[in-house]
Amino acid sequence: MEKGNLDKASKPTLQPDPTIAKQKRPGKDLLDTISSHEHSIAESNDSLRKLESDLNKKEVELIEKELKLLSMQQELENVRPLSGLYRVVKAMATERKLESILDVITRETSSMLQCDRCSVFVLDSAQGELWTQMAQGLNGQHTIRLPLSCTSVVTLCARSGNSINIPDAYSDSRFDPEVDKSTGYQTKNILCVPMHNRNGSVIGVFEVMNKEKGSFNADDEEWLEALAQVAAGLIEQAQAYAEIEHFVDKTVETLAQTIDKRDPLTAGHSIRVTKYSLAIGEAMAVSENERDILRYAAMMHDYGKIGVPESILWKNGRLTPEEYACVQTHAKLTYELLSNLPFTNRLAQVPFVASCHHEKLDGTGYYRGLKGDEIPFLARVITVSDVFDALTSVRHYRNRMNIVKVYEIMESGRDNHFDPEVIDSFYRLPGSQVLQVMESERGMQIPDSVRNFDSISWLRLVELCQGAKAKRHEEGMKELFYSIYNANLPADYQELD
Repeated sequence: MEKGNLDKASKPTLQPDPTIAKQKRPGKDLLDTISSHEHSIAESNDSLRKLESDLNKKEVELIEKELKLLSMQQELENVRPLSGLYRVVKAMATERKLESILDVITRETSSMLQCDRCSVFVLDSAQGELWTQMAQGLNGQHTIRLPLSCTSVVTLCARSGNSINIPDAYSDSRFDPEVDKSTGYQTKNILCVPMHNRNGSVIGVFEVMNKEKGSFNADDEEWLEALAQVAAGLIEQAQAYAEIEHFVDKTVETLAQTIDKRDPLTAGHSIRVTKYSLAIGEAMAVSENERDILRYAAMMHDYGKIGVPESILWKNGRLTPEEYACVQTHAKLTYELLSNLPFTNRLAQVPFVASCHHEKLDGTGYYRGLKGDEIPFLARVITVSDVFDALTSVRHYRNRMNIVKVYEIMESGRDNHFDPEVIDSFYRLPGSQVLQVMESERGMQIPDSVRNFDSISWLRLVELCQGAKAKRHEEGMKELFYSIYNANLPADYQELD
C-alpha cells in the first residue's frame, strides 16, 4: 500500500462531540425563547390594537345607529301630528255618521297631542248648549251637555271664538274646580280651540287636557287649530248628511203610513215589521249599509197595496182566488213604485228587497217565484217579521193567534218558507224586546212589567207557554205574558185558527 494512501486511511476523521454541542446551546436557546416571546408579545399587541380598533369601530357604529334611531324617533315625533291629521282627513271619505266622525277625531287628537283626554263639543244652536258625544277619561260618562251661558273654559272659548291655553288649571280663575269634584277627574292643564264654519261662526270647541309631558305649547296650539279647521268641515258635512237622512226617513215613514192609515186595524204594521227586522238584523250582525237597506225596504214592503181596492183589503173573511190574486199584485207594484224613487247607489237594492218579502225558499212564493239563495237575505228577514206580525195582530174579523200556534206555524215554515237561520235569530231575541214591538200595535202604553222578560229569550217564553217547567226566576212569567198579550182584545172576535 502506498504511503499516501496509508496516511489517508489511518488519519481519523474529526466528528463534533454531541456533549460539547449541547453544552454550547443554552445561551442560544434563551435568545431564541426571548425572541419568540417578543414576537408573541408583538403579535398580541397587534391583536390588541386590532381588537381595540374593531371595538372602537363597533362603538362608533353603535353610537351612529343610536343617533340615527334618535333622529328617526325625533322625525316620527315631528310627523306624528301630521299623520293624525291625515287620518282625520281620511275620515271625510269613509265616515258619514257624526258619532263615528267624532270618535275618530277624538282618538286621533289624543294621539297627536299626547294628552290624557280629548272632547269635541258641538254647538246645538236650537238648545243653546254645547254637547260632546265622547268624553275620554270619564268612567261611565259618554255625553256631556253644557249651557252656552254657563261658566266654563269650553263655553268661554265658544263665546269668545278664541283659543285658550291654561298651563296650570288650579291657578287660573277661568277654571272651575267643582267640575273635577263632580266627575272625579284631576285636571292639570287645558287647551281649548274653537271650530269655525265657512261663515266664521263658532260651531264647536276642541278641548284637550293633561298633556303627558309638561303643558301644551305653541306647536300644540298650531296643530289643534289646523285640526279644528278640518274637523269643522267634517262636522258640518255630517250634520248635513244627518238632516238629509232624517228627511228621507220621515218621508219613507210617511209614505208607509199612508198605506197603514187606509185601515185603522192595520195601522203600525209597517213600523212593527221594520222594528222586528232591524232587531233580527242586529242579532245577525248585518253591516251598517245593510241595516239602512233593511230599514227602508221593511218600511216600504207593502207600499204596492196602494193599488189594491179597499173592498178587498177590508174584507171580513177569507178571500176568493180572484181577490187573493189581486192582493198578490202588490209585491210587483211595490217594486215598480219604489224603482221610481231616486235611491242612491248605496240604497239601490231597496226596491228589489222590498218586493221579495212574499217569496219562499221552496220557490212557491210570489211574484217572481224565487228559490233559496235567489231571494235576497234581507228580504228573508222581512218575511219572518211580516208573517209574525200578521199572526200576532188583531185584524177585522179575528183576534191574535195563540202564541203557541204562532210558533207552530213559524216552525212548519222552516226550510220551505222561512230561512232557518233567520228564524233562530228571531227566537234568540230577548222576550221583552219582542213584546215591546208587539204591544206598540195597539197604541197602548207598554206596561213596565214587560221588563220582567229581559232575562229570557222569546223562544224560552214560548216554551213556558207550551208548558215547560219554570225555573226559579221564571215563575209567573207565563201568566204575566198572557195578561199582557190578551189585554183589551175585542170580546166579539174569534181567535185566528
